[in-house]
Amino acid sequence: MPRWLHPPTLLGRTIQALAIAFLLFAAFAAIFLQVTLVQPHTRQAADDLAALLVLTAQIWVELPPTTRPDYERELLQRHNLRILAAEAPHPTRSNSHSYLHYLETALSRSTNGEVFIHRHPDYAGWLWADFNMGERVIRIGFHEQRLQNRVLLILPFLAAIGLFIAFALSVLLVRRITRPLATMADATHRIGKGDFSATIPESGPRELADLANRLNEMERRIGELLQNRTTLLAGISHDLRTPLARMRVELELLRDNDNTSLIQGLENDIAEMETLIAQTLLLARGLGKEEAAPTDVCALLDDVIDGFGRSGATIELDRHGECIVRLKAESLKRVLRNLVENAVSYGDGKPVRIAYHKGAHGMTIGVSDRGPGIPVAEREAIFEPFHRLEASRNRSTGGSGLGLAIVRQLCDANGWQVIVSAPAAGGTLFEVRIPA
Repeated sequence: MPRWLHPPTLLGRTIQALAIAFLLFAAFAAIFLQVTLVQPHTRQAADDLAALLVLTAQIWVELPPTTRPDYERELLQRHNLRILAAEAPHPTRSNSHSYLHYLETALSRSTNGEVFIHRHPDYAGWLWADFNMGERVIRIGFHEQRLQNRVLLILPFLAAIGLFIAFALSVLLVRRITRPLATMADATHRIGKGDFSATIPESGPRELADLANRLNEMERRIGELLQNRTTLLAGISHDLRTPLARMRVELELLRDNDNTSLIQGLENDIAEMETLIAQTLLLARGLGKEEAAPTDVCALLDDVIDGFGRSGATIELDRHGECIVRLKAESLKRVLRNLVENAVSYGDGKPVRIAYHKGAHGMTIGVSDRGPGIPVAEREAIFEPFHRLEASRNRSTGGSGLGLAIVRQLCDANGWQVIVSAPAAGGTLFEVRIPA
């Protein structure tokens, strides 16, 4: 369906409805004016001219031949009528104008015979009617300017101007309503992305101003709740790190005894708790204060690959396109590290592949593994905090369940897309799409 038939915006749909309404009104008004004003006025004008022509013919016949030239000159000066002698009435009409049709009908009715309006080759721009006045035929002419009724010509013009002004004012009124709504829609979109810096202007009609006030209040409260959440998590992490530090000291004191396996297990538990605390804080903060800057994405990819290479992971890189891109480097590095860590953990020990492509419309970074893959029904749920496909929460079989949640949050905060799919060769492909 063409876009103009079904506009996506409220402004577009309202303008479309107004345009249809005004067009229907214009059509109805044109028909109404034609029936109630134009046609009656045309008939009346034709009847008046017919009476003048018949009266002119009757007076001319009754006048003495010596005074007829003076009468003809006066007719031409006052009424713009001419009189000619004719041998016989003109047999057929030569015009199809509606006014002339009404005039012929009125003349025929007044003279009890058929009268046709025709043209004369020697008088351009003149129309003639022949009257059989007994022994002779009188031909009376009038100029075709009488066909132009300026009042009837001005009416459609005035109606069109009136409709245009009414339509323009309606569109302006609609824009005054839809513009604040569009501003509110943008504000709610920013709030959804975690940006609480903008305030909606509380102006316009009272209803819209009240709505803007409620949205600003909602934005303020959401910001306070998120800040309180971050403060709470920071406090909890601080309180947890203190006993964790004491546990590490106590473990060092136990090393003199032969409890190697027990000590190693406790150290692993402490490391897992510290990782969980760090990831929880990162999820709460979202790195929202970082500023975008020109970044060498190729160097960033090499840095991520080197970090995992030192731990024994095999990562293949395929890159095409320009390397310098303006973005938030720390956010992208965190996203890539989490995706690569996920691919290494669930890739069954096979190489992980990273594909980088930079084009005119943006760039795409794909991280794929050759593991068992992710069921279609789980591809959205894996981005929820603490959601794991492996439900035992055993560190040896999976992570904390926060890595992909952080990926989704950082992508949403930066206007990026993260998409999960299954390559034809098997495994899982995560694509991060960053617009230009």
